[in-house]
This record gives sequence, C-alpha cells and structure tokens, in this order.
Amino acid sequence: MRNVSLSNNDLITYFKVLDELKNHISIEEYRKEYRKLRSDDIPLIKAKKFKSAHTELRRLDKKRESIIESFIDELNPISDSRAMTSAKSSGNLDLLNERILYRKTIAEKSDDEIVSLVIKKRTEAAIEFQRSVEQSLKELSDVSSRFENKKDTPPRPKRAM
Repeated sequence: MRNVSLSNNDLITYFKVLDELKNHISIEEYRKEYRKLRSDDIPLIKAKKFKSAHTELRRLDKKRESIIESFIDELNPISDSRAMTSAKSSGNLDLLNERILYRKTIAEKSDDEIVSLVIKKRTEAAIEFQRSVEQSLKELSDVSSRFENKKDTPPRPKRAM
C-alpha cells in the first residue's frame, strides 16, 4: 500500500487556482482566439500582444494541470520507483506496463472525478490514522494502568545466584 499525503496544501492550492481562473476567459476560448489570430492575415504583433495579455491565464492553467498530474500519480497504486526498480532489476516490464495502464485509466477521468477520488482516499487514510492513534492511546493507557498497579504491589525478593 502506498503512503497517502496527510497534507492538503495541494488541494487548497488547486481550489485557489480554480478561483483565480474564473477571473479569466477559459483556456479553450484563449486557444481558439489565438489560433484565429495566427491563421488570419493579422500582423504577428497582434497575436503576440494577445498572448502576452493572457500570460497569467496560461500560468494558472499549467499550474492546474501540474496539480492534476500529481493527483494522478498519487492515485496510481503502483509507484514510479517500484515500477522502475522492478524493470531494472529483473528486466520484466509487466509492473511498468501495469502502472502505465493505471495512469491512463485515471487520466481519462474528469478533473472533478480525480479531485473527488483524492479527497476520498485521503479521508479514508486520515480516518485509519485516527483509529491507529486512538488504539495506540488506549494501549498506552492500559500499560500505564498496569505499571501504576505494579508500583502498589510489594517488590518481590531478589533471586540468589
């Protein structure tokens, strides 16, 4: 089982990026307009001005894509290092191919589905972590009680050797 991130900074950043993207035209509109400017008989300087006017849009979209890529990697049950190590050590590419198939299947989902899966996975991991901590605290409490009770009993005599 792969480790699950317990930090949600990337999710928070993702939603901030989405909020910022709402202040711009959609990336599809931008690309359509840019292609139109490039294909028409409009001077190249106008296309360059349009492109530079939307630098922030492109930066935010790349950031969104980068975060989604990291979510896809997180959801993939086979880590890159495990797949590469297996391929290098045994020459067997099965695990690497399996990782690629998982990645392709996850990548076919919408961004919303991917984010939803990440939230679900992290929630389950956090609940499991919480259970583990609660169990550990209970065990420590029991051990502590036994230890305290042991203090109250008279010491046993030392053995002669």
